[in-house]
Amino acid sequence: MKTSIIILTYNELALTKQCLNSIHKHTNVDDIELIIVDNGSTDGTVDYLKSLEKVQTIFNGKNLGFAKGCNQGVEVATGENILFLNNDTIVTKNWLQSMLKVLYKSEKVGMVGPVSNYVSGHQKIDVPYQTINEIDIFASEYCKENLEKTRQVLRLVGFCLLVKRDLIIKIGSFDERYEYGSFEDDDLCLRALQHGYELYIALDAFIHHHGHATFTGNQDIDINYLYLRNQQHFIDKWDIDLNYYMHPRYEIVQLVPMEAGKILDVGCGAGATGLELKNRQSCQLFGIELNPLAASFAKSHYQAVYEEDVEPLELALPDGYFDVILFADILEHLKDPGKVIQKYAQLLKPGGSMICSIPNILHAEALFPLLQGYWNYQNAGILDRTHLRFFTPNTVETLFPSDMFEIRTKKYNYIEVDPKVALFFNEVSHLAQKFDFSMNQLSDQIKIYQIIMHVIRKA
Repeated sequence: MKTSIIILTYNELALTKQCLNSIHKHTNVDDIELIIVDNGSTDGTVDYLKSLEKVQTIFNGKNLGFAKGCNQGVEVATGENILFLNNDTIVTKNWLQSMLKVLYKSEKVGMVGPVSNYVSGHQKIDVPYQTINEIDIFASEYCKENLEKTRQVLRLVGFCLLVKRDLIIKIGSFDERYEYGSFEDDDLCLRALQHGYELYIALDAFIHHHGHATFTGNQDIDINYLYLRNQQHFIDKWDIDLNYYMHPRYEIVQLVPMEAGKILDVGCGAGATGLELKNRQSCQLFGIELNPLAASFAKSHYQAVYEEDVEPLELALPDGYFDVILFADILEHLKDPGKVIQKYAQLLKPGGSMICSIPNILHAEALFPLLQGYWNYQNAGILDRTHLRFFTPNTVETLFPSDMFEIRTKKYNYIEVDPKVALFFNEVSHLAQKFDFSMNQLSDQIKIYQIIMHVIRKA
């Protein structure tokens, strides 16, 4: 089985040589074909590439961007697998073998990426080394500790991305509307998820990444402007800002019992929180998500996803079916959240957990403008225009009747406020004491952004 490694170059000759040397050092050359696409280099890279043997090269007269260059490489690739690799990387021992093992552990796996020192998201790890010479020693020890460990994710970064050719044939390669670079890899991941493929990180494959070398060495590209423009292309193409649906709630995950087998995730979005649970423990995930696009991504790893409004929905499941039910920032959107909690409690087994995240209307983000006479709804945040019900740390417990639930924990997520605003509310608290008004907790409550409730259904 052959892997076609596609590398783009745009100046930065020294880094390209470093990358290719590491490939020859740590890869069986009989198992790969190297395809290098140059996007108009002017620093001697072209002459260097022409001198290489057993390397297929494509020379563009100008910078056609990451997506276009990679697609050119795909057109001439003959391998069963396609690997996109930045030229500012250094690969290490067993890098490709480890990723291939994950890629073919299941027919559903479509894309795999490594861990790295410089990358966004779940692929980033902390590294202790200070020099290039220390990379191999670190990688050998780290990968041995994480041998054959994996992590399923919703997103992989294109600096090093291993893809089955069948996936490319089925969904296409990179969308060339994302000029130069940024978001073309996010777009490819989402299309893969929509077609039922799974994405994994091979935790025992480490690649050093210098990061943004092409942009840093070529000042004619404004990376910030490019990012914002491609981000807008991404939002326009998918018709929603998917970031809202793609982030896992780690504080929710931490409260889910390890022994929980069946979990209902109400408002599951793209299933990011459920995926973190699936990586941590053996469980069956069920979701309810009104947005059909987000639900389509969750379906790749959830047992079932109901694309319906949670309030009128009647699940044809027996009482006590679930071990855990999650309501992460959902209750504030409902007409009658208390009624919904009591209805869904019937699906929770006695002793089962209900875990809810609820915004605090007392946070200074909402309270301070109110005192100035404003209650302006926003597209996101505590005053999200889709919020229908509001709660404070003192009133949220009314959602959980004492005859049905036992409160296990009540935790808070804090977001600090402007020091001047904090000082104002401190003075309000002191003034209230003179009139025997109880506002001792106000100074703390204005910093509470979300209330996390973990309750247990009573027998």
